[in-house]
Parts: sequence; structure tokens; C-alpha cells
Amino acid sequence: MNTMKQLILMVSFWIVAWNGQATESEIHITTDNYHIPAVLNVPNKPAQHGKYPAIVMLHGTASHKDEVGDLYKSLAAKLAELGIASIRIDFAGFGDSEVAMTDYTLTSAVNDATAALDNLSSHPLIDTERLGVIGFSQGALIAQLVAVQHPSIKALVAWSPAIGDGITAMQDFYNVHIQQAKTEGFARIELDWRDDLLVSKQWFDELASQTSLSDLANFTGATLAISGSEDKVLPWENATTLVNAAGSDNAQAIVIKGADHIFNVLQESQPQPDALLSITTHWLSHNL
Repeated sequence: MNTMKQLILMVSFWIVAWNGQATESEIHITTDNYHIPAVLNVPNKPAQHGKYPAIVMLHGTASHKDEVGDLYKSLAAKLAELGIASIRIDFAGFGDSEVAMTDYTLTSAVNDATAALDNLSSHPLIDTERLGVIGFSQGALIAQLVAVQHPSIKALVAWSPAIGDGITAMQDFYNVHIQQAKTEGFARIELDWRDDLLVSKQWFDELASQTSLSDLANFTGATLAISGSEDKVLPWENATTLVNAAGSDNAQAIVIKGADHIFNVLQESQPQPDALLSITTHWLSHNL
């Protein structure tokens, strides 16, 4: 195990005050199959080295580009204050995407993320030598797949990450819904906060065949994984497993005390969301 890899249990919260402005633009990234709704955030402050580092944000299951509680929207604003650009996207079938939810697969998600990465790389103000990717929950699984495939990515951040080869990444979900997917071609999952989630059999097949955790040994960029100690969806130990699997000597796992899967962002007067954003922005400012 690389000696610089470490676990930090957060027992207090580091919160930074932010001020300033950035330019946010709603855009559509054109692919061969559909348009990807996205928000591009470019700092207004002068770039320290002539161009801005930038990060692609990948949302989790049944979520959207701003993420639950606007966590990604808030992150984009805070990063812009530090001179870091970002792009956040809606995966196929989610948010403002106009295609069917069943079009979403691991392959489509990786392709969407790659299209966003290409969009950043073509921007005249973006430094293509300082690109990163962040993923939340299942989005973190996609971020791992993307990071391994693209040497241009220098930093990987995973919030409440799904990790593991094959179905182990989301084993309970797989076991509960695979039979319906085999029978009907997709699984229908009822959700309390939105319309039913429809997951194609192709998604299940691709989950079973993916080798994200093993392949992460080929990623040598800076790596940060953050989980909550009270996460009941995915175990906090996933953060340590991810950084231990990464091929990077600069890999860090952080567990935020008292935080659930979404870092208590929907609860009033909780410090964990601010801690999450402060930790992430500070880390990215030093690693991009």
C-alpha cells in the first residue's frame, strides 16, 4: 500500500466563507445520439496561469446536474471563487434530458462524461493539463471508469462512492431488481421523491461486467474519496477501499462524522454539507 494514502475521520468541520462571481451558461452538448444538457461555469477573475483548471461533475442515480440540495451548483460557485471552472451535466433520461430513461447505461454515462470533458478541452480558457472529474454515488462509479480511460484527468473526487468490480458495486440494488429487468427488459423502481426510475437490462449487464475497481490501479492522478459515517446506502468503508485501489501515491479518504449518504444536505442547520464543500474545494485547489 502506498504510504501517503490515509484515512481522516472528521470530528470537526472546516467551513470557508466565499464571495465573488462567475459566469454560468446553460449549454447543450451534441452527440451522435442526443443532446446533453449542461451548465458551464467559468470564473470571472483572471486565471492565475492564463487558463483555468476545470472539473466535470457527474451526478448520482435518479438525480440531476445540480445534485441533491444543489450540492453541485454550490460546489461550482465555490470552485469559481478559487479560479476553477466546471461543467455539470444531466445523464441520459435525467434532469432536463429529453431522451428515455432506459437509454441510460454505464456506457452512455461514460460517453456523456467524455463529451463534457471534450467540451471543456475545446474551450480557449481551459487548461487541458489540469482537468478533473467528480462523481456522487453511482456517479462516482462512472467517474472511476472515466478517469481510467482518459490520461488528461489529473484529479478524481468521489462522494459516497459506489465501488467494486461487477455487481459488487451496487449488489443489493442488482439482486432486488435483476429478475424484473430480465423478464421485462427493464426494472421499474418506485421512488418517494420523483417519478419511477426505469433501469434497462443493459445497465444490469454492463454493471455485471465492469471492472472499475481493479482498473483503478492504472489511475495515478490525485484521488480523494469522501463518505459519511452514517451512510446507510453505501458503506463509508468504500472511501478507503477506493483510495487503496488507486494507483496514485496522492490518495486520501475522508469520513465526515454524522453525515448520511447525501451528507445531510436536506436537513436544516447541519454542518456536514458545508464541510463537504470546503474539504472538496480546498483539495481541488491544491491538486489541479
